[in-house]
Amino acid sequence: MDVGTTSLIFARVIWRKDTMQAIKYSLRPDDALFSAGITDLRQSHGGLVDTNGCIALFVTSGCAVATVNFKRRPLRRGDFVVLLYDGTFSIERSSALFSVRYASFAYDVVEEAIYKPLSDRFWDVLYGSPVFRTSAAQKDLLDAWWRQLGWMERMEDKASQEEMLKNSIRNLLIAIDTEVMRSGPGKAHGNEGSHAWMLITRFFKLVSLHCRETREVAFYASRLSITTTYLYKLCRKHLQMSPKEMLDRQTVTEIKTYLVNTDVPVKGIADALHFEDVSYMCRYFRRMTGMSPMDYRRSFK
Repeated sequence: MDVGTTSLIFARVIWRKDTMQAIKYSLRPDDALFSAGITDLRQSHGGLVDTNGCIALFVTSGCAVATVNFKRRPLRRGDFVVLLYDGTFSIERSSALFSVRYASFAYDVVEEAIYKPLSDRFWDVLYGSPVFRTSAAQKDLLDAWWRQLGWMERMEDKASQEEMLKNSIRNLLIAIDTEVMRSGPGKAHGNEGSHAWMLITRFFKLVSLHCRETREVAFYASRLSITTTYLYKLCRKHLQMSPKEMLDRQTVTEIKTYLVNTDVPVKGIADALHFEDVSYMCRYFRRMTGMSPMDYRRSFK
């Protein structure tokens, strides 16, 4: 597929009484290292876009309102978005002319690039404000970067393609880091800060994978081989929220996605997300949103 092709892979929900798969919209086939093209993201409205690995989006026309890492943000022409691992991204609404250029990379080609040292300010900005307003010069650089991806996509030597993709992602992150540092004061490159963000990105990934099964902070701290106290300090320092708040926001996002995109009964959603009973999930959802699940579903009909 050449860059410029309109494409969006639509992941449908499979619902049976005994199981329910997560709803996500993928910009890349599961067996592909990467994919690039242009899409309006219209099929993804109300659902989560799969960010596992890394996605980069550049708004080429129109405007939209999106939820990015649990924060509501406007998107307009010239905006550039980068999300790593399982950061959260969903489009609430968009204009008729809304279109983005996208690149989606598998985890295997991203892991090495992000574990090499980058500035602490880079990570603060990337997770706190991952929507960048680009200048004319930056747009030209991004355009050249996407053209390179188009050339890589046509390569027949897959080993060389993978190596070039890793370098391309690393170069992109270094370029963002350079621009971030130029825009304001920040901490220099350091292994301590990079290690902290490595743990946080792993926490993001674990939450995305397991929040439907458990919302116990101790489970995630154990998987990260750290204490719950240290995980709390990391999240408060770098995300300005507790691990429990992070889990609650992801869980509410999952419930909303099922309510908007399926006709699955509320009890079925409660079962799929391992709530002890449907009444508890309803109270939980109302406490977090101010609405009952059915009222929220009806608001989208």
